[in-house]
Amino acid sequence: MTDDQEFDTIRLESPADYLAEIRLDRPDSLNTVNEQMLEDLDEAIDLLEANEGVDTDVRAILIRGEGEKAFSAGADVQSSGAMSNREGVEHSRKGQRVFGKLRESDLPVVAAIQGYALGGGLELSMCADLRVASADSEYGLPEHNLGLLPGWGGTQRLQRLIGESAAKQVVFTADRFDPERMHELGFLCEVYDDEEFDERAVEFAASIAGGPPIAQRYTKRAMREGWDSMDAGLEIEATAFGHLLDTDDLAAGVTAFVTDQEPEFEGE
Repeated sequence: MTDDQEFDTIRLESPADYLAEIRLDRPDSLNTVNEQMLEDLDEAIDLLEANEGVDTDVRAILIRGEGEKAFSAGADVQSSGAMSNREGVEHSRKGQRVFGKLRESDLPVVAAIQGYALGGGLELSMCADLRVASADSEYGLPEHNLGLLPGWGGTQRLQRLIGESAAKQVVFTADRFDPERMHELGFLCEVYDDEEFDERAVEFAASIAGGPPIAQRYTKRAMREGWDSMDAGLEIEATAFGHLLDTDDLAAGVTAFVTDQEPEFEGE
């Protein structure tokens, strides 16, 4: 392991055992995503995948924004407007790829959303496996109001999370939505009072990080592949089920269940 890595636009920290936190750290601009942040996220995700960058064994990732005003208010619109057509295509592809690394990661990813999650910020949160939010959070894809469309995966990922009709409402109206509505749509797992948000978000993510890492890794792979092909997902599920029968984690889980204790998984 290494000391916490330093970046220009994000911070890597470890708020709990086995949990790495990516903190979007541009609070003066509502944690908007610029080119440097994409570069930093790209590198940081690779580090955590390699179990580096923070002083804990990484079993899960928590991603959140610095400050109480925004998870992320989106992309840097001014820089996007100055791009040529070709540059715009590459910028879109880069954001899709970098954000998508969270979805492709074998590590469970939790997004903790406080304040604004707009545009590219909302698209980033779509790539988490689980999302929790504060009661003051606010959601939207305003790109149609600018004559654009969500270009970092929003047209594809949101409809897979909340359904085609609801996703089209979010995109075409460019309206803002409250956490209660996003919870109803299944986008959010939990909504916490503002005063307890920090503590509860870390507790939630830490509970995921404390789970059986081998089983979680295979589960995420099976669900990811099954998104596009149920047959592929079922095959991974069956293979993983057999493999897990030979792990020490299974023995630990069974023992804890029989003795009515909390299991301690070692990832072996």
